[in-house]
Amino acid sequence: MRYVQQIVTDRSPQATVFRWVAILVTIAIITLCLTMPALAQTRYVITDGDNVIVCMSSSTDPAVVIQEAGLQLGESDTYTTQTNQGVSEITINRVQLVTVREGSETIVVGTYGGTAADVLDSLDITLSDTDKLSCPLDAATYDGMTILISRRHSEILEYEEIIPHEDQILEDPSLAPGEEVVLIQGTDGLRRIRAQITYENEQEADRAILSEELIVAPVDGMILRGVDRSVKTQEHSGNADYCQSDTSTREDFTHGADGVTYVPGTNIPYLDMLDFQATAYFCPNPDWWNTTYTGTAAQVGTVAVDPNFIPLGTKMYIVSEDGTYVYGYAVAEDIGGAIKGKIVDLYFNTYDECIQFGRRNVQIYVLEWP
Repeated sequence: MRYVQQIVTDRSPQATVFRWVAILVTIAIITLCLTMPALAQTRYVITDGDNVIVCMSSSTDPAVVIQEAGLQLGESDTYTTQTNQGVSEITINRVQLVTVREGSETIVVGTYGGTAADVLDSLDITLSDTDKLSCPLDAATYDGMTILISRRHSEILEYEEIIPHEDQILEDPSLAPGEEVVLIQGTDGLRRIRAQITYENEQEADRAILSEELIVAPVDGMILRGVDRSVKTQEHSGNADYCQSDTSTREDFTHGADGVTYVPGTNIPYLDMLDFQATAYFCPNPDWWNTTYTGTAAQVGTVAVDPNFIPLGTKMYIVSEDGTYVYGYAVAEDIGGAIKGKIVDLYFNTYDECIQFGRRNVQIYVLEWP
């Protein structure tokens, strides 16, 4: 017992050092145990769209790691995690709002990526071969994207369409200014049309004419209209090389008190008088041709000329040289291979009228140059 008592109460320097060493070792062990979790950090790679962040964290909660990296998750945002070669990967899935419009209907869809086709599949929308999409089906979605769907279909229709007639206006100074006399009453024509019509979202987008059938041909009208005589007193210029006026050599012209020259026996003023020969022609079948060189419909009052002598568009009043036949108002609208020099061809409605007229010398009173 004396030996044990001696050890317990031993206060030698060696015993004191031993006690301090033991205390320090104990403190170090405790400190190490407390600091181990802080020293055990993991490397994270966070992918947020095109933004990639690499960080270290001792947390094992991805939401905490994301927050520590300075990123915020929206209410509908999600994330996925995986470990690759000892590195923890976090992928943030941001919700994308995609608008789909079909006609007047609009739908907003939330998606986490994919293609336009995926969005349509999620809505059970099927496209036909004729439908159109505003983007390719394999186009990648993005936030704010709008997909427009155009529904297209075609159908064949037959319908009738009015062919409007045209009125030829001839100036007649013998009428009061603005007064009109209808010589030929114009009537509209009618044709039957067969067409393929393409609709897009129930609105017509294209119309292709497949065939046309003439039911009734239009008849152009002819109207005399009174004008102010003073208009006809303007001097003609610019056509002297084509037509030479004979007004200075003839004695049977009628001169009014106002100095205006009139067609003999009328109160129709004119600019020039030309001595020509005239023949007659007509159209035996309008289905063969019925259009003049200038694009107008051939009718009484249409005259074929040699443009080197009478310019196309010239307005005239034609009378036979002996005064026994009055063809009347006419317009130079046509040409012909046999019409050369000082000759004109007058249009008539029938073959008999052409035969009766034959070939005559005429006096052409030019009412208006083109």
